[in-house]
Amino acid sequence: MENNKVVTPSVDYPRFTKVKSKFNTYRQKVMGLGVTWLQGRSKKSSKNKAENPYLDGIFAPVDEVEKREFKVMGEIPPQLTGLLLRIGPNPIHVEHPDSYHWFIGDGMLHALKIEHGKAVWFKSHYIETDSVQQHKNKAVKAGFRRGSGDVVNTNAFYHANKIWASVEAGTLPVRLDLNLNTEEYRLFNTDADLPFTAHPHKDNKTGHLHAICYDALDIKHTYYEVIDEQGLLLHWAKIPVQHGPMIHDCAITEQEVLIFDLPVTFSFKQLIKGNPLPYEWNEQHAARIGILPKYGHVDEVQWINIEPCFVFHAANAYRNEQQQIILDVVVHQSMFKKSQQGPFEQQKTQLERWAVDLKQNTVDRQVLDAQAQEFPRIDERYTGEQHRYIYSVSFDPMLMSKANHLICHDLQTREKTTYEFGEQWVTGEVVFIPESSDAAEGEGYLLCYVHQINKESSKVVILKAQGLNIQPQAEIVLGVHVPLGFHGNWVDLS
Repeated sequence: MENNKVVTPSVDYPRFTKVKSKFNTYRQKVMGLGVTWLQGRSKKSSKNKAENPYLDGIFAPVDEVEKREFKVMGEIPPQLTGLLLRIGPNPIHVEHPDSYHWFIGDGMLHALKIEHGKAVWFKSHYIETDSVQQHKNKAVKAGFRRGSGDVVNTNAFYHANKIWASVEAGTLPVRLDLNLNTEEYRLFNTDADLPFTAHPHKDNKTGHLHAICYDALDIKHTYYEVIDEQGLLLHWAKIPVQHGPMIHDCAITEQEVLIFDLPVTFSFKQLIKGNPLPYEWNEQHAARIGILPKYGHVDEVQWINIEPCFVFHAANAYRNEQQQIILDVVVHQSMFKKSQQGPFEQQKTQLERWAVDLKQNTVDRQVLDAQAQEFPRIDERYTGEQHRYIYSVSFDPMLMSKANHLICHDLQTREKTTYEFGEQWVTGEVVFIPESSDAAEGEGYLLCYVHQINKESSKVVILKAQGLNIQPQAEIVLGVHVPLGFHGNWVDLS
């Protein structure tokens, strides 16, 4: 479909009723109690109690906090006015620590507000899900309920004049105001009873969010959804799959959306063990990538088989002059094959470029960088178009807090540069903010939360970027520990 084609909001989609939402709330409680019981049974039968690294050190949970005084080193760029969001797991209570999985901790949203070159406030607030409100002895928030659980902890972004916290596997996004107050569960400004994802991608020409979503309670389908600028459901399609694949991310070009159907799938065996995230590596599941025209339907998906691997995050995709789709992704050799507590395993992880040939039905995989890394980001003005720079974070598969630095890749020259934060520091995902609306690609600022390995004060670091030249600009010492989390974005309030 052409991008300039007029599309009217969809009216044919499953809608919520009060009865359906109440049933989902009841089902979530029953399933939560069931998993806790299975964990307890599994713990009694297990001879070895495993330690859980995702509950200590840089991952250690914190209390809610608000601060307004900071130590600032360097100069905060005066043109930066907005919120630097970061979300991640911050469990209030863990019944069985050895069975805890990093991906299912209660969501906490952190934000630093910057205004005209000044740090105004920093807040850490829970996403006020039903379980969080129960622990606080407070009333539950408005909205609909769906999915197997109510944890929302994976991404936070701004759309339709609100902050939205989101997660995969079927639970609805949560709407928050600009002070991080939870308002409501909802699929944006609709009454749609559909799953969502932690990784929608915005088409800059239309303002539409494109998303590939899955529901842990529906292992036979994945869902393609388009949300317009007002938060209305514009289009959706239900796509048959097998085994219930975990589809964490997708990618878009100017013409299509890409679906990652890879061999991490729902596992009854892990569920019976009490794994709160019952997914594991599945040798029987064929790895493939789906190419679907934007606003397309199920019969338009073109599937192309690839060698088994797993992708959490794509940097970007675009069509080249030969009309191949060029896709830059971080590729894991496997996932959830050894560890059932989190994604860090002793395995090969690298940045790859996939050239998808739609006529030959092939994918040519090329290694861009064999260094283990994750959380690839770009200057998002180039989403779906040819990009030059990727910003990612290195890690050591053997030790999570080692070899952790920013990598800047120049894909035109095939060079890279690194920025190291020091042996005592671990950085999370970086966010690129262009110096101005008309700045060239790669000219701007990189913002990130940086964590002290001994749980001392975290900080926000601002780096000045000019291509491969990365220089320190400012550091804002927060005065509190922020757990290493998942994703975040910049909310421009200028």
